[in-house]
Amino acid sequence: MTSLKIATYNIRTDTPEDGDWSWQARKPHVQDLIKYHNWDAFGVQEALPHQLDDLKELTAYEFVGVARDDGETEGEYNGLFFKKDRFSLVDSHHFWLSDTPDEPSIHPSAGCKRICVCVKLKEKICNKEISIAVTHLDHVSEEARVLGAEIITSRVKQYFNQPFILMGDFNAEPTEQAYTLLSSELTDAKYKQNTLVYGPKGTFQEFDYTCHWDNLVEIDYLFVSDSITVTRLGTLTDSTDCRFPSDHFPVVADIIL
Repeated sequence: MTSLKIATYNIRTDTPEDGDWSWQARKPHVQDLIKYHNWDAFGVQEALPHQLDDLKELTAYEFVGVARDDGETEGEYNGLFFKKDRFSLVDSHHFWLSDTPDEPSIHPSAGCKRICVCVKLKEKICNKEISIAVTHLDHVSEEARVLGAEIITSRVKQYFNQPFILMGDFNAEPTEQAYTLLSSELTDAKYKQNTLVYGPKGTFQEFDYTCHWDNLVEIDYLFVSDSITVTRLGTLTDSTDCRFPSDHFPVVADIIL
């Protein structure tokens, strides 16, 4: 057995709308948060190419992922950073959450193209494999989110009897059909037996430092297969001078393979 710390983090894209709290101001705080918490692997959403380059300054990690517009470098990235000294890369692939998953495409009701990136790793200490999928469901259309959840489950079902984690920003609260579908196939990590849960359930705060925990929106999750033991699950509310590094909180799980 071996213990790992796994996280998902929507880092918030770089946009002029954020004024003096745009990426250049937030970047060192995002980097410091990651370095301090020392995750073994973490998924990111909304990273533009220059933001990805900044995260790659964390040289302990290797990155696997693609941008959603063309499957290469155009648009926001989904992907996984993993520690080079803990894992070796076995395989990776990606697909779009649309009616034509194998080519750059968009669901008719979606606000933009959406993808899922799947990475298979071998942990070097216990010599076990773990598969991790990172995604970001649509923010506009519930129909597109449901289709996205259906495509993901059909495409990665082969991993459900192995150590497997599905992580990301699902833009769906627990009352939505997309969450219900995913949680019927996998387990929301916070509800694994004997898991210590820390922090709010809500993960999206829109940079509102005064928002009460009960009013936070819960849309970022780690779903795990039965073979993974989760000892702790935390929503991390780290801040700097009454500001959050991103408009989403990272969600982190301590797991045992």
